[in-house]
Amino acid sequence: MIIKSMRLKNIRTYEEEEVKFPEGIILFEGGIGAGKSTLLLAIEFALFGIGNEKGTTLLSIGKNSGHVELTFEAGGKDVRVFRSLERNRRSAGTLHQGTIVPASVKQGECWVEVDGARTSYSPKEMKENILKVLSYNEPADPKAKSVIFRYAVYTPQEEMKEILSQPPDLRLQTIRKALRIEEYKIAMENARNIAADLRRNAAIIRDGAKRLPEVQKEIKATEEELPRLEAELRQVEKEVGRIQEEIEALKAELDRHRSEQLKYAKDAEDVQNIDVDLQNVRSQIAGRRADISKHKRRLEELHARIETLQQVKEPAMSEADVEMMLAQAKASLSEYDSEIGKLKADVERMRTLVEGGFCPTCNRPIDGTEYGAHLHEAQEKYEDAKKMRQATYDRIKELEDIKKTIINYENNKKELNALKENVTNTEDWIFDSEQRLSDAEDQEKKLLARRLKAIDAAKRYEEVKAEYEDCNQKIKDKERDSKRQLERKAKLEQEMATATLNMEHLRAEADRLEAELRRAERLSWHSEWLVKYFAAALERIELTVMNTVRREFEEEFSRWFSYLVEDPSKGVRIDEDFTPLVTQDSYEQELNNLSGGERTSLALAYRLALNRVVQRSSSIGTDLLILDEPTDGFSKDQIGKLGDLLRELQLRQAVIVSHERELEGAVDHIFRIHKEGGKSKVFPAMA
Repeated sequence: MIIKSMRLKNIRTYEEEEVKFPEGIILFEGGIGAGKSTLLLAIEFALFGIGNEKGTTLLSIGKNSGHVELTFEAGGKDVRVFRSLERNRRSAGTLHQGTIVPASVKQGECWVEVDGARTSYSPKEMKENILKVLSYNEPADPKAKSVIFRYAVYTPQEEMKEILSQPPDLRLQTIRKALRIEEYKIAMENARNIAADLRRNAAIIRDGAKRLPEVQKEIKATEEELPRLEAELRQVEKEVGRIQEEIEALKAELDRHRSEQLKYAKDAEDVQNIDVDLQNVRSQIAGRRADISKHKRRLEELHARIETLQQVKEPAMSEADVEMMLAQAKASLSEYDSEIGKLKADVERMRTLVEGGFCPTCNRPIDGTEYGAHLHEAQEKYEDAKKMRQATYDRIKELEDIKKTIINYENNKKELNALKENVTNTEDWIFDSEQRLSDAEDQEKKLLARRLKAIDAAKRYEEVKAEYEDCNQKIKDKERDSKRQLERKAKLEQEMATATLNMEHLRAEADRLEAELRRAERLSWHSEWLVKYFAAALERIELTVMNTVRREFEEEFSRWFSYLVEDPSKGVRIDEDFTPLVTQDSYEQELNNLSGGERTSLALAYRLALNRVVQRSSSIGTDLLILDEPTDGFSKDQIGKLGDLLRELQLRQAVIVSHERELEGAVDHIFRIHKEGGKSKVFPAMA
């Protein structure tokens, strides 16, 4: 991989910038905070996205969008990648304790152009494609940086120092991850987990196949049951045939009885019809006699009533005379009521004058004796009028009674005429009914004579009928027997069909369970193979690879340290946990006792050794190396050696970021970064 150019817009302190990357050793020089490391972060972002970082660390403050476009060569192809950042405007301007918090940032448009053919991708798809373009064989986790790129091409200086200062177990885990030796451990754990799953599945299968002996026992029982059912079925079929023959013989006998029964059927029907007619005639006779008796009693009652009505005398006055007298009496009664009212008022007025002693009109005293006499006279008239009224009232009552008597007499007269007519009609009906009664009694005698003649034939009909019913009952009994046997036959046939089908199912189940047991054995064998052979082989391979890598790493580490630190008394090696050890005259030396330049040389040698080992283990064959502040604490002599060291690596391109001007003589190309007004710019300079 060789970087050719990079365009930035609104990335940290870069507003809009384009940088051309020539081949050779390139130095990006500038003061602290000028924006040197931003270029390296932008390269990594363009290739692999933001990873587990936040987009706000890259997008310029106050800007809503930004992008990086990186052009490079990989595998003989020209590749151009583009990634953009967009600020989420919905959360912009949020206040937190009086401070405006920038809105969150997400990745926007992404595309890759290979030899002029451009394809747009999502951020995750973009990383997968870039890993293929770079031939990096590692998982495409969109939330993580590329492990191969971080350790084979570019590792920030603080991360390299962190590796050196980590506890041994964490450092070993980091090295294993960088060299992808961790995959052997993961493969072993996966193999053990799969083996455990296989063992569990085999146990489940064996547990499910425990029914095999029971199924085989059921098969044997069914094989013994089928012949018994078949023999019983043949016996039932034979019994059904015998019963059917008996039914046919009884049906022939039934036909003979039916013929005899038809012979006497008419006589039997005559007896029954005569009995019905006889019953009807007797019912008519009884009813007729009852009706005649009832009408004769009614005739006697009519004669008695007529005799009573004939004894009533005719009234002396007519109804019209009585009505006239009543009207006159009622008029007199009304006059008496009016007069009594006036007389009563006079009495009350006189009594008031006598009791008061004054005239209410002239308000003068009155003569009590004179007015007392007037009061007595008024009271006598009042009492006389009342007596006359009562007499008139009594006369009205008397006249009303006379009127009722006259009305009753007229009604009795009408009733008498009606009763006489009813007597005539009743006597005619009795005469006619007695004639009809006589005819019915003659008919009864004739029917009795006919019944005696037909009784003998009916008796013979009943005898034949009994024989017919007895034969018919025998046929029904035999048919019930036949039905029971046929039901038994159907049941046996169903049992045989069920047993046969059950046998097929049982044999299929037995075959399935036997196959499951064989599968359980295969699973157990595979589980054992995974644990005893595959996992063990992986463990041996891991140990061999680890020892080989450790030996290669130690060789590279010692080589580069000796190149950078020209002190024959000092040497370096690594222990089993890849912890760097410094020796001086065969004695181990504490790292804290090293000078600043020696510690930086140790970190750079460790970095270069890891770089070379990762490149070989991942087979990426990169021609690019990126170093971030590699000379912190170096002497001038060591800085000068860095150029020779890089040329010895025979890389087509090395990118160095540093604030050390002494590196200018050790590189091929120089770019100076200046920051003014919070904006960074890149300027090429002569090397």
